[in-house]
Amino acid sequence: MKADALRIPGWGMLVQRARYAALRLAAAAQRLDWVLLPVLAFALSRGLVFAVGLVGDTFFETDPGHWVAAPDSPFLSMWAKWDSQWYVQIAQQGYFIRPGQQSNVAFFPLYPLAMRIVARILSVDVVFAGFLVSNLCFLGGLIFLYKLAALELGDRAAAQRTIFYLAFFPTAFFFSAVYTESLFLLLTVATMYFARTRHWLLASLCGLLASATRNIGVMMWGLVMWEWLRAGGWRITTMHRGKTWRNLWVYLRRRWDQPLIIAMIPVGLLLFMLFLKQSFDRPFIFIEIQSAWKRENIGPLAVLMRDIPRIFDVEIKRWYFTHVFNVVSTLLALSMTPFIWRKLGEGYALYVLILILVPITSSLGSVARYILPLFPLFIVLGWWGRRAAVNHTILSTFAIFLGLLTAIFVNWIFVA
Repeated sequence: MKADALRIPGWGMLVQRARYAALRLAAAAQRLDWVLLPVLAFALSRGLVFAVGLVGDTFFETDPGHWVAAPDSPFLSMWAKWDSQWYVQIAQQGYFIRPGQQSNVAFFPLYPLAMRIVARILSVDVVFAGFLVSNLCFLGGLIFLYKLAALELGDRAAAQRTIFYLAFFPTAFFFSAVYTESLFLLLTVATMYFARTRHWLLASLCGLLASATRNIGVMMWGLVMWEWLRAGGWRITTMHRGKTWRNLWVYLRRRWDQPLIIAMIPVGLLLFMLFLKQSFDRPFIFIEIQSAWKRENIGPLAVLMRDIPRIFDVEIKRWYFTHVFNVVSTLLALSMTPFIWRKLGEGYALYVLILILVPITSSLGSVARYILPLFPLFIVLGWWGRRAAVNHTILSTFAIFLGLLTAIFVNWIFVA
């Protein structure tokens, strides 16, 4: 019967067409890997986060008396904890100042503004709008990160590892929470991708929005300008040579408009300061109000000397584990900056270093969350994961701690 089937007229042609269709499908999938792989990383990591969140919220007891973001939706309430209250409040009521007390002017406006706009367009609650904004921005951030990592490393497999490491990082549940992490990731990675592809106007617009999302978003101005200098042939290793500066002068004369376009990036911060000036006559209140959170700027070195020894405290407190994780995250991020310099360049390394040193001038308390948008860290990790054993170790370790910290977070235990 098999031999007769093979002799059926047109059978060979049918097999060839099937093979051709399979090859075309494989080629199409490869062309769309910049979408398919981020969607896969998003789906798998969010599946883990949401499942663990539901289990943790159901089977572990939460201390009574906490704010409930969405009384009619326990699922949404899981993803609105701690600082989420401030963003929900801004989206619903706007800004206010309480002298000597914690006030929402410490939080930048773009994320709650996005929540408010989405809530009005879809006629939904602002908590659901925040959840939606966070998850969509995270997916967009993964797409841009994949494209940027592939561009920087010239290796699609490394780019794939990059986005999976980020999606399964132990504090990556914040990307689905009512927090700014997802929006800031999307805007900063998009800014750098457009800068690397020499689309200066798009880079500047994304950078402007980043500076309206967080105060440290203004650092994108320096990173994009550094990339513009590199595009003109300027290098820090050759800055002692006169030829380097002559070439830069020629480049500036031909492209004088581009630095002006890049200078738009701080406008997001300046607009927020203008709003604070007009509303409260205190343009720097977002800095001044930090003292209400008992944050004292004593410098990164003093903070490290104060917080690292606390790891060895005999008494195990409720937040001991998360304190250890924040200390380890800080030390790992700082130790990776030389490798970022070597693999990706000095601009990326200085960007990461500054965005680590600035928040730890007062505390290490939230570093494990602050490093989430520091995409150069994950690009280098993606490069390091070339060996299967290393890749599996990183991914499995991240996934285990992601589940653990998610369960902790949904029960109102501070993580970062």
